[in-house]
Amino acid sequence: MKRIFSAAVFLLSSAFVFAELHKPNRIFEVGFDAEGGFSNNSLAATELLVKDLVLDLQKMADDVPDSGWNLDLFVREKNFLNINAGQRFRLGFFAGVEGNGNFNISHDFFDIFGTGYKVGESKSIDLDTYGDVYLTGGVSFGTRIRKLGIRITPSYYVPIVYIPKTNATVSWSTTEDGEIRAHAQAEFEVYSAFDLSKVLEDSDYENVSDEELSEEIQKSLSNGGFDLQIEAEYPLFGNAFELGAFARVPILPGKLNYKASRTITADFYQSNFLGKLNDESETESEHDFGEFSYSTADKEVYRPMRLGLEGVWRPFGGTWFALEPMAACVIRSPYDADERIVYPEFSLDARLNFFNFLGLNVGTAYLDQIFVQRVGLMLNARVIEIDAQVSLRSGTFEKSFKGAGLGAYLGFRVGL
Repeated sequence: MKRIFSAAVFLLSSAFVFAELHKPNRIFEVGFDAEGGFSNNSLAATELLVKDLVLDLQKMADDVPDSGWNLDLFVREKNFLNINAGQRFRLGFFAGVEGNGNFNISHDFFDIFGTGYKVGESKSIDLDTYGDVYLTGGVSFGTRIRKLGIRITPSYYVPIVYIPKTNATVSWSTTEDGEIRAHAQAEFEVYSAFDLSKVLEDSDYENVSDEELSEEIQKSLSNGGFDLQIEAEYPLFGNAFELGAFARVPILPGKLNYKASRTITADFYQSNFLGKLNDESETESEHDFGEFSYSTADKEVYRPMRLGLEGVWRPFGGTWFALEPMAACVIRSPYDADERIVYPEFSLDARLNFFNFLGLNVGTAYLDQIFVQRVGLMLNARVIEIDAQVSLRSGTFEKSFKGAGLGAYLGFRVGL
């Protein structure tokens, strides 16, 4: 019995000497990682999926954060091939796609429905949106110099669609005489790697020859940008704690050659609101939804810059239990002051690993301005590894526990 116990302790702690932040399980492997999700910061499934649903506009206005109602979407997929010949030689090749979208309505919109508006006041509603889709590909090389682990990952990214941070405004005012004036204006711009007019207007791509389509694809792929990610890690306190730092810095921009834009305006005037009761009110309204205009462009875009620290703490020795903290700063459009968005990221995961065969993890995070509560499972049969994770998401910490958004991740690896 004593020998069995000693053997179990040895198996649980054998990887301790060779501990790493992200230790691979195979010498050679191919696979993919795929994830996606959506969320908002106000409407939760636990509040909507009830027997008797009561729509309380006042409560809705109180629940929406001061930053407004926010909807986010994301999708990422990566295919890879890794060669892990030892701690001094880690080589990987990858290609994939990633996309993000965000839409926000200011809090004033909900105040109107929850509390109404007062005579003699002026207000405005802001609608903001941005989004992007990239193709990515690159190579990574990792090695260890004494105790210092280093990984360098140059990446080539091709922007497919880019929507810059766009603002639409609806403003109105009232007077004590019952006059109401409102004005709305929105200017949308979408940059793309292909001519959107052939998709949205003429469907010309159905008649494009294979040769022409190939030339356009090659042109788009040649307009990619370049960024560089550097990761470093170092063991502390006898490998009980691994400290890592990472930085992804965009160096060359990707370019988009096409632009689609549209301007929408609307005006409303009512001379006497109460006069509606006796037909003494005068109402005027006009609107122009406009049409898409298409043009060539030379738009330069960069993937977000990301700087941060991460670690692995093994409080009980071995690798059977670990805490994994992370903190980072993300800068979208880092070289454009008008479109730049800066926000923090952080996470804390607790991970159990049983003989490197079965793994469980639970964690909390704030990623891409969204709070995430996640739980995952890892099954590693040496030749095949499957990782799965589900998460609850929201723009507010409280709603992230109530089903205001969902996310899912699936990873698959096969090799020797």
